[in-house]
Amino acid sequence: MTGALASLASAALWAFASTRYALASRTLGSARTNLARATTVMPLFAVATLVTTGGHPLHDITSTRAAWLFMSVVCAYAFADNVFFAAARRVGITTALAIASSYPLWSAVAGALWRGERFGLARAGGTVLCVGGVIALIVLAPQAAGEHAHAGSNRREAREGIALALLTSILWAGNTVAVKMGGTGLDPWHANLIRFCFAWPILAATSLATRRPTADDGEARATYKALIPVSLAEACVGSSLFVYGLAHTDLAVGATLSSLAPLMSVPFALFYREERWSLPRFMAVFATVAGIVVLVTGA
Repeated sequence: MTGALASLASAALWAFASTRYALASRTLGSARTNLARATTVMPLFAVATLVTTGGHPLHDITSTRAAWLFMSVVCAYAFADNVFFAAARRVGITTALAIASSYPLWSAVAGALWRGERFGLARAGGTVLCVGGVIALIVLAPQAAGEHAHAGSNRREAREGIALALLTSILWAGNTVAVKMGGTGLDPWHANLIRFCFAWPILAATSLATRRPTADDGEARATYKALIPVSLAEACVGSSLFVYGLAHTDLAVGATLSSLAPLMSVPFALFYREERWSLPRFMAVFATVAGIVVLVTGA
């Protein structure tokens, strides 16, 4: 149960932080935003790891665990972002995100076929309800309304975009599987320290390669400053909860529950009056919540 709660909490923190990362990326670019995020939390992970390992940060880091954690970084940072944005350019962000959000299905199948995890009718039903509800929430979001007319202007682009979005879902599933394989048996901050040590040079190189001048250096400094508390909440606490949740649940449960940021964002959007309540979105929320109940009680 603690693993499931941790996965849900990581989704809630991502729902809180993702909009702020998106705003920051308009000024800094996505690579520099991710680099700032990693740079902010790495010292905290390092201190926590040194304290809990008695000054031996490589303790319990076998070559197999390191390889899995490196694989998670390759899936999440090296390829997935670029593939996703390539898909979004062809079919629009809403369609690309809706397709890519199917990744918990691949994670659950990998857990069942490869690790022998239980994936009976209840778990299958709960996973499908959650994934279907999340996809519906994405498609029914207000910002999606004006997007469909401009996306996928020709069939070839549409086919390419769908294929790239499916590849993104596979990469995101690969990230969850790799985090579970590499992070099980480690403290979450220890696993994340290794992950961010692998990710930092990749993000730094990408940031240099895609560097763009900002209109105002003062604006950039203010953006970096605003990212600090967000990164502490999401990249430090949220990432630790993400690793803990995957390490302490089966993939069908952990991957699905940690993917529910679109559900968690609904109360914020209603509170700030960014969208209105509607019956279709209510049904999508109901389906997602029902899926959560089935997943947790059927685990």
